[in-house]
Amino acid sequence: MTEFLVEVERDSVCMGDDCAAPHAYSFKVSINSTLSDVFEHLARKRYLASVAGKNHSWEAVIKNNPVAFFKGNNQVPEHSAVLSDKVSLYAINATLKIWFKYNSAVS
Repeated sequence: MTEFLVEVERDSVCMGDDCAAPHAYSFKVSINSTLSDVFEHLARKRYLASVAGKNHSWEAVIKNNPVAFFKGNNQVPEHSAVLSDKVSLYAINATLKIWFKYNSAVS
């Protein structure tokens, strides 16, 4: 095994965004990749939807545990020690599954 498959999906941010659901995307990373490498790839692709307004956020969830937090329309997560973790710590059968949970702004 020389690489991992990364499968991501995200919540919809509005009814119009639901029309394009599911928001699934997959790609491969090398066996030595970290979570930071995964999020950098997704940032280059502008995977997370941009939302008008303030105080919304995204959480990257792996195995029902939040591992990264994205404020507002930032495509790059807030600094966290887990970002340097190897993908191999979270992958099952050479596949890493990440769900991006949308947290709307409180009105």
